[in-house]
Amino acid sequence: MKRILVVANDFPYPPTHGAAVDMWNRILILREMGCQVDLAATVKATPDKASIDTVQGHVGRLWLVPRRNGPGSFLSARPFQVQSRRDLSSTKIEPQYDAILLEAEYVAAFLDNPASRGAKLILRVHNEQVGYFQDLADGADDWRKRIYFLSESLKFRRFAPSVMRKCNLLWFISDSEREDHIRRAPADAGKSAFLPTHVSPEDLRPFRGSGNTALFVGSLTISHNTDSVDWYIKNIHHRMLDVPGYSFQVAGRTAGRPIPALRALIQSVKGAAMEEDPETLDAVYAHAAVFVNPVICGAGIKIKVVQAIQAGLPVVSTSMGIEGTGFRDNIHVLVGDTPAAFASCIRRVFTERGLAESLVANAQALVRERYDMKANMERALSELLGEGD
Repeated sequence: MKRILVVANDFPYPPTHGAAVDMWNRILILREMGCQVDLAATVKATPDKASIDTVQGHVGRLWLVPRRNGPGSFLSARPFQVQSRRDLSSTKIEPQYDAILLEAEYVAAFLDNPASRGAKLILRVHNEQVGYFQDLADGADDWRKRIYFLSESLKFRRFAPSVMRKCNLLWFISDSEREDHIRRAPADAGKSAFLPTHVSPEDLRPFRGSGNTALFVGSLTISHNTDSVDWYIKNIHHRMLDVPGYSFQVAGRTAGRPIPALRALIQSVKGAAMEEDPETLDAVYAHAAVFVNPVICGAGIKIKVVQAIQAGLPVVSTSMGIEGTGFRDNIHVLVGDTPAAFASCIRRVFTERGLAESLVANAQALVRERYDMKANMERALSELLGEGD
């Protein structure tokens, strides 16, 4: 039995946002593959007991490693996201693993932990960090945030390649980012693989598309998502109010953090509503006719799009919102990059139900073909660790 340690940048349960869904599915799949899985997760605050109990029911050992957000984390030559997780280097874990899966460069401090010695190292690349933080800086409306994001982008420009060089496998969640990385570092071609977020064929839901509700789901404390909602409200929402029964629904995780600006924005317009921290997303998806992804900046694959397609919803997105997914305009999704075009796409979904149903069918066919994480992981791990026990 192979022993795998997952080192997570956040607690993966409940899986109510894209990164958590991706991490949690990977833990479950590793267990299905017969691996012994332990988990070390960095946390801002201790998760509730029910969540801890659920996770402990699926992993062997669990370590919760506090994150430190003091001035020293900001002043370090390392990115803040890495330095704030520096206690990973001193967490007492026995060096007994066949492989260690690092969930993002954020947990790279674990490379200094004695437990990493002798194990094969796998890096899950959730985002191209340099571009990710540059995009955040470009969209920041506060000079302090802008300086912080620019600083992170510059630090990751040096730091991320050094982490990748130390790893035996690079699992990219975005195929376009994998291709970009290989262009920059051709020597990494042999260890770089596209590993999209997992969708089980059994979890694909039939076409829904009832009513005229447009839905957006995402972590409501991430600026990319709040900027997307802001753009939709200010540029799209008023264009749709003449549609009978139209409404705009926003849902997502806050993790207890205040979001007064977003809440005020939603409350300021007619026909918009927000559900914070839903226990599950099933009911949210069930009452929507279309999933909208008005992303105007951001890096990495947009897991929310895959989740919506899995739930049986047609998707309207900007071009940036489907980068790295493999989905194509007018085949799997509808794409609009201007307010008028985006609104027109939503109207098409509302009025052309046959089109909406075909988009879902085509997108789900692509998901069946490319988004089987278990098959991809089995192949990659067998090559890395060898067959059998």
